[in-house]
Amino acid sequence: MRQVLTLLVLFILGSIPAWAQDNYDPRKALTSEELFLKQGNNNRVVGAPGQKYLVLDASPTIGGFHRYRFFPGDNIKFRMKNETIKFNETIATISDSSFAIAVINDALNQMTYQEIPLTEIKLIKTSRRIPFVSQAAPLLPLAGLIYIGADFFNKGVDNKRYTTDASTFVVGGAFVVAGLFCYKMTFSSLKINGKNKLKVLETY
Repeated sequence: MRQVLTLLVLFILGSIPAWAQDNYDPRKALTSEELFLKQGNNNRVVGAPGQKYLVLDASPTIGGFHRYRFFPGDNIKFRMKNETIKFNETIATISDSSFAIAVINDALNQMTYQEIPLTEIKLIKTSRRIPFVSQAAPLLPLAGLIYIGADFFNKGVDNKRYTTDASTFVVGGAFVVAGLFCYKMTFSSLKINGKNKLKVLETY
C-alpha cells in the first residue's frame, strides 16, 4: 500500500500546474491598481473616480478575513430573505443602498432592471482562487477513494481480495476530509450579518 500512496501523492502533485515566472522587466511592471483590475471579470465596468461598487467584508470560520469586491459587469450569486430562489446574475448598476440586475422578458422581447436592496440580501456565494488549495479541492477526495478502492480490490497482507482494514479508511478518509477543507476555503456561502457585512464604496 505504500506504493499506492506514493503514486497518489505523485498524481496529485502532477495534476497541479506549475506557474513559470517571466523575466522581470521594471518597465512592464503593473501598479497595484492595475493588478487588482487585471484579476477581475473581463466584463467589469470601472470608470472614473466616483464609481460605486459592492464590498463584502467577510470573516468566515475557515479562512480568516477577506474582502470581496463586485463592480458593475461582475457576476454575483445570492439569495434574498424570505425567498428560496437562487440568483446568479450580472450586476447592471450600483447605487448607495442597492444594485440592479437585468431581467429579460422573452414574451415581450424586452429587458428591464430589477433593483435589489442590500438589506434584503440573505447570503452571497463567493469563491477564491487560492494556489494549490483550489486545485487540491477535487483531487484529494478522488485520491482518497482511489486509495480505499486499491486496497479493497488488491490482495492485502492476508493475501485476500475484497477486504480492507481500519487504517486504509483512516488514510483515505484523511484525503477526503482534506479535500473538503480545501473546498470550504475556496467556495463559501456567506450569510450577511454582523460578521459578514455588505456595503457600497466608491473608487477614488
